[in-house]
Amino acid sequence: MARYKYSRWLKLKIAKEAMLPENQGLEHVIAEKYHVMPWTVTRWRDHLQDVGEENAFRKGGSLNRGPTPKEVELEKENAQLREEIEILQKAAAFLTNVKRD
Repeated sequence: MARYKYSRWLKLKIAKEAMLPENQGLEHVIAEKYHVMPWTVTRWRDHLQDVGEENAFRKGGSLNRGPTPKEVELEKENAQLREEIEILQKAAAFLTNVKRD
């Protein structure tokens, strides 16, 4: 199967169209319209959502990019959950050593 290269402009156009609320779940229709595969439309849409229009589909953009805002948020949540687990483990250890009447 041949591999095609698409312009940044076309990728943005297709991804934006796939992001429209009225086109949710209709990736296959958009793919047929532009003669690309449905999973390509989905991948381009997700990429645009992750990095934003400014950085989307740039050469080498995915190689050296920093964490996305979603990744930063998830890291903060993970740190908070780890801290809560540590507190709960200490509380459980303390309560097992408390003598009960």
